[in-house]
Amino acid sequence: MAFADLTILTIVFEFIPPLIATLVYLLFFGKRRSKLIESFIVVMYLKTVTWFLYNIAMTGTGVSSGFDANVDFRTLLWLFLTDTFFQFITSLQEYLIWVMVAFFAVLFGMIVLAVKLTLQDPLKMAFKNLIKRVVGREPESDGYSGLRDRVEHITFEGVEPQPLNPEVQGRAWREAWRDYTIIGLATLIPTISVYVGELADYIALKTGGDYTPPDTYILNIIIFLTWIYRFGYPASNRIAKGAGLHLGDRDIGTEMMQGVLGWFFRLNILLTVGTIGLQVYQAITSGVEGVLEIVMLYYAQGLALATPPIIFVVLIFPLVEDFAVSLYKKVFEGITQAKRKTSAINWGIALRNTAAAVGTGLVIAGAFIGSVFAATLNYAIGHGQFLMYPGDVDDEFVAPIMWSPPDNYSIIGETVWVLLLLAVPFVMILLLGVVGHHIRKRLNANPESFALFSGGTLSVVTYYILPNLDYIVLPLLTPANIAGEIFNRLRPALILPTAEQQLYRLASQFIVNVPIYIFGALFVMYFFKFRDSWRTMIGEKAGPLLNVKKSDFIDSAILFFGGLVVSVAGVWIVSQMFIDPFYFRDLLVLLLTKIGAPDGLEGVLPPDTDFLARMNPGGWFVVFAEHNMVRTLLMLVAGPVFWSAALWFVAGKKTSKERAIGTWSVVVLVIGAAATFLWTQYDAMMNVFNPYDSRWGFSAQLGLRALVIFGGLTLVFGLLAYSNSRKGSGSGVWWFPLFISVYAAEYFVYDDQFSLLALIVLPLFLAGGYKLVYSGRPEVRQEDFIITYIKFGLMSIAIAEVLSTALTLGGIAIIDMSFGLNAWEFLARIVPHAIIEIPTFLAATALSIRVAKDLWPTVEAEQWDEVPAKTRLLLGDERTWRTYILIVLFLCIAALIEAFVTPIIFWMTLAP
Repeated sequence: MAFADLTILTIVFEFIPPLIATLVYLLFFGKRRSKLIESFIVVMYLKTVTWFLYNIAMTGTGVSSGFDANVDFRTLLWLFLTDTFFQFITSLQEYLIWVMVAFFAVLFGMIVLAVKLTLQDPLKMAFKNLIKRVVGREPESDGYSGLRDRVEHITFEGVEPQPLNPEVQGRAWREAWRDYTIIGLATLIPTISVYVGELADYIALKTGGDYTPPDTYILNIIIFLTWIYRFGYPASNRIAKGAGLHLGDRDIGTEMMQGVLGWFFRLNILLTVGTIGLQVYQAITSGVEGVLEIVMLYYAQGLALATPPIIFVVLIFPLVEDFAVSLYKKVFEGITQAKRKTSAINWGIALRNTAAAVGTGLVIAGAFIGSVFAATLNYAIGHGQFLMYPGDVDDEFVAPIMWSPPDNYSIIGETVWVLLLLAVPFVMILLLGVVGHHIRKRLNANPESFALFSGGTLSVVTYYILPNLDYIVLPLLTPANIAGEIFNRLRPALILPTAEQQLYRLASQFIVNVPIYIFGALFVMYFFKFRDSWRTMIGEKAGPLLNVKKSDFIDSAILFFGGLVVSVAGVWIVSQMFIDPFYFRDLLVLLLTKIGAPDGLEGVLPPDTDFLARMNPGGWFVVFAEHNMVRTLLMLVAGPVFWSAALWFVAGKKTSKERAIGTWSVVVLVIGAAATFLWTQYDAMMNVFNPYDSRWGFSAQLGLRALVIFGGLTLVFGLLAYSNSRKGSGSGVWWFPLFISVYAAEYFVYDDQFSLLALIVLPLFLAGGYKLVYSGRPEVRQEDFIITYIKFGLMSIAIAEVLSTALTLGGIAIIDMSFGLNAWEFLARIVPHAIIEIPTFLAATALSIRVAKDLWPTVEAEQWDEVPAKTRLLLGDERTWRTYILIVLFLCIAALIEAFVTPIIFWMTLAP
């Protein structure tokens, strides 16, 4: 036990991930609160305290004496990213585990209800009548002839049609949390030995006696199974109570819960008293010096481990209870009405739905297996081996360095690999639920059977194809020294099952893993199902999931494929007839490099080696992901923001105060730009930096100083806008200097002449071409050229990005193919990540086109003073940012492929 390991820096860093999750939630869901998401964020905070900080304080250092704890800033950044990922994934695991246990309680519930109706109630009635006969009274009857008669008179009075109703969720929590607290407390003391072992073994451990540590894998499986029994059985009675289970006039759901609070609670109290008494007696008679202190420490540590599950149950079970109640009713009806339901089945539809569920499970299983193989193969090839199975890689490379690392930096790659293996199963559960919901909805299939077949397929297929993936993650304490300050963190290491643990592995798979896949997917399907009905109930127009239309996708696809055809034909003709093809290729590469390569301050990010060399794939991933996110963000906002500001300043209606602020904003912008350039030029002349340095040259230094100057201006204007909004009148005119200062900062920081050319010059050609091609249309002919020019200017950056991508693929490839160069090398360098990246960019283009088109009516009406407000409305639409976040997700996947997988395929292509 080392509470000194909980340094200030450690506590601060460990709380940053849940704080980030809180901030993201408030930004994107503040207007539409969700108790389920809020409970997940609370789980992150609880895991931070009860698992991360607890293990840091309670476990010894997990490194050797020769471990170098010193880290630089880049390593610290990677540690922070991996720790954030670790916290998020373990919290997601915790959340889904307790959802699984809540749904597992439904299965217990069927057994408990059957025992009550078959044995408990008849025996109770028989015993009561026996007493009546003894005292000479007339025997009674409950009015039911047998089990079938009782079952037919069971009714559900408490099934909520809308579990996502905030009032329903609030009432469920208020009514249920006490019951779940009592359930947890009743089993608290008797389960301590599961977590910390028997007291005699604990005394031997603390006194240096003969102690054999428990097998970590087996211990964790037993803990999982204990959770299922400890909470699953009593929770089944609470669910029956929540379902309003009635037998005639009897509220048997409440009776079942009273039984738990009665005999079950009393039994566990007796077990608690007996356990404590026996253990204290054994301790006192053991003759060990200071044994009472050891006993107190035993219970303190046991309570610290056995209490958090109670907190998670009290937090999650009441919110999930109404979902579990729906499942309870469905399972009850499925069992008791099996014959009638079977005879009414349309076997054609049933087979179709089953095939769709199994097919969905197989598709997600393919994604699951492909993700694991890709991560494992990439890691193994980086170490000179061609291995695809996690167990082989862990034995060969990961385990030796993770269990005995020389320093923090050397285990970053292994940590990322372990976290990917930890994340993939839970991400696939969520993906199965989302995909399953949309497929099930189209087929009109019920979510229970769809989750059963799809989740069962996913879990069983992955179990047999990916051996040794049913691992346990063990946290190891790892110190990091940042300029003399210590940051202690946990690194994950895998505990794989051995051949001797096959029985426990089967228990883990079929009692824990199969249910968590099925019930996790069912929980997600329930959420979306009830979300749709809730929106209908409150009259909310759901609208499309994403802020794009089919026509927008068609437009972006036409732009790309049309540009591809024109690029191929144009480049071939020019290179064949007018210009030396090799010289023309060099010109194209230079042009496209200027357009697409990181420049300005961004140019300092790329590692020193080419990404194909695989020397620093993590560094290249950061470059690719950041660059693509910025490009798509500019595609979305730069055109509307630029033209809103320009049109308002030139033609919008303004008061004298607004006119003055607008004019002085432009003056300050010009002064700031001049100051940035002169400051950079002066420092270059004074040899403060080398202006010709390949990394920190003039453009990077210019971006750095622009960040200081325009960052300060942005902060000032932002504070003025915020201050004005606090008065209740919105940001007022201060949006204008804020917009133009941010745009100027982007221009200098990224050395972004391309965007300015795309915004001003390209629309001239686009508008002119459009006027010529569609001159026969009256509406085109009658529209002023300036209107057409502005309309294309709103989306010209998106068009430029699409056309430049088409030119890259079509132009360079056709030259290489036509003149004997190895075009396969070029395609191998592009295609692996382009399979995801290009469709994603087309989606980003479609989103940009949609925002631009929604602004067109305002532009066509020449309502210049309304353009800024309309722009803010469109860019403030949560669907727009939901679409952008989805685009960013796929761009990050493409960046992972480009950094880690593309080089492998490239070198395999070159191999003889």
